Amino acid sequence: MYRYIWKLCIIMLAVLPAYLLLRRPWRRKEKREWAVGGFWLFVTALTALALEGQYGNPARMAADAMERIVTGNRINLVPFRTIGSFFQHYIFNIFMVNIVGNIVMFMPWGFGLPLLWKRRQSVGSVLMCSLALPLCIESCQLFIGRSVDIDDLILNFAGGCLGAGIYFIIRKCFPGIGRLER
Repeated sequence: MYRYIWKLCIIMLAVLPAYLLLRRPWRRKEKREWAVGGFWLFVTALTALALEGQYGNPARMAADAMERIVTGNRINLVPFRTIGSFFQHYIFNIFMVNIVGNIVMFMPWGFGLPLLWKRRQSVGSVLMCSLALPLCIESCQLFIGRSVDIDDLILNFAGGCLGAGIYFIIRKCFPGIGRLER
């Protein structure tokens, strides 16, 4: 688990200079600019981490993806099959990375969207966005040789929803706390 956190932080630090050069947040008067920057650094790092794989000739990548679809190689479309196996064959480190990690890593996505953008404060919008990013990532993983698993989609979606739920609870209990949305 620590390896993934370190990689995430390293990617965020690598992207930080580009963000600072492009956005120059110190010149903006909005307090939300730094929060938006942190959010996008995290999302960029999360996406880069999730899309580590084998890249090459796009035509070959598409052909490999089609072959995988036909054969079902490293594709799980049966809900809760993988999740169940992690509970059945419990090993703490593997469980933490694959179950807890898949949920926790998407909580900032669900929390940040309604915090930073007013149009993302409806439950439907957050649910749609919490499904869209993991679905996009899982679809892309088909082309880069990574396993594609409906259970990852379920766990990532749950993480996004949990993050949004925490945001909505905080907002309900403490209505005056830092409104950053635009």
